[in-house]
Amino acid sequence: MKKAALLLIGLLAGILPSFAQMMPDSTVQVVAYWNVGDKYQYLVESVKSNIAEGDTTVVEQSAQLLEFEVVSADEEKGFRIKVTTLDSQNSDPTKATISEKMRERFGADVYYFETGPYGEFLRVLPMEGLEKQSDAFCEEITDAVLGKNPGLDRNVLLQTIRQMLNPETLMATVEGDISPLFMYHGARLGLKDEYAFEDVVPVPIAGGSLKMNGRFWVNESLTDEYSAVLQMYKEADQEQVKQLISSFLGGIVKSLAGDQLKADEIPSLEEVYKDAKIEIEDFISEEIHLDTGWPIEWFFTRRTLIEMEGKSMNQLIKRSVSMLFEDDEE
Repeated sequence: MKKAALLLIGLLAGILPSFAQMMPDSTVQVVAYWNVGDKYQYLVESVKSNIAEGDTTVVEQSAQLLEFEVVSADEEKGFRIKVTTLDSQNSDPTKATISEKMRERFGADVYYFETGPYGEFLRVLPMEGLEKQSDAFCEEITDAVLGKNPGLDRNVLLQTIRQMLNPETLMATVEGDISPLFMYHGARLGLKDEYAFEDVVPVPIAGGSLKMNGRFWVNESLTDEYSAVLQMYKEADQEQVKQLISSFLGGIVKSLAGDQLKADEIPSLEEVYKDAKIEIEDFISEEIHLDTGWPIEWFFTRRTLIEMEGKSMNQLIKRSVSMLFEDDEE
C-alpha cells in the first residue's frame, strides 16, 4: 500500500477544493473532511468458498461490527482514528477461538490508525500488549479449538496458531483490512483515465508481503456530485506466491520435525510447487461520499486458482464493508 500511496500522492494537481470534490474539469478528488468526534459504524462480512467440478462449498463465513471514531485532527499532521470491534463472529473454529481468547486476555478489541491530512492511510499504531505470545497461551488456544473440532491434528494446529499469533502477522492482518478503504484519499483522478500501479500487500503469514500489479479507474457512469465509485483490478506475481506458500508450510514442517530430521533431509517445498500454476486476482469496488470523504461501500472479490499434478482448486473470497445508517442500526 505504501508504494501505491506514493503514486496516488503524485497524482495531486492544483489546490484542494474547499467543499465539493466533483471538479469542472472532469476529475474527482477524494478528501477527508473529518472532525474530532465523528463516529461511524461499519458492517464487515466475508464468505470464503471452494469451487470444484462446478460445485460451490462455503468453508468460512465471518461478520464484524466496527466503530470508527476520529480522536484527533490536525490540518498538517492528519487524523488519528480509533477502531473498536463491537461484535465479531466467525464460522472457523480456530479464528473464532483466537479472537475469544485474545479478548479475554487483553480486554476490548481496540486499535488506532493514522492518516495524512487528506485521509490517506499511513500506518496502524502498535497495539498495547502485542508481543510474542507464550507457548502456554498458544497451547491453551489449541486445546480450546480441539474441544470444538477434535478431528484436527494437534501438532499442525499448534504450529499454525503460533504463526497466526506472531505480532508481525497480526499487524499485517489489521493493516490489510483497513488500508484499502482509504487508498484513494488524497488523489485527484480523471473520469476517463486508467492508472497502472504496483502494490505491496501485507500477507498474514509470518509477516510476509505479496507484490501485485494492477490498474484502477473512476466508474464514470456511477459517479456524481454525491459520491465517487472507484474500481480496481490486481493480480499477484505467481512465483512470489509459490515462495510465500513454500516458506509458510516449510516453517511448519521444520517445527514439527524438530531434531528428528537434519536440515538436508527436510523435503524442499519449492520443488513441490515449481510446476504448479497459482493465480491470485482481485477485483475491488468502492463508493466514497464526496462531501465528507467517508467510505460508504467497499466490495472485494479474490479468486485463487491452484493447478498441480493434474488436480485443481478454485477458491473465491467475497468481502464487503458497508456503512450503517440510522435506519440500518434500528
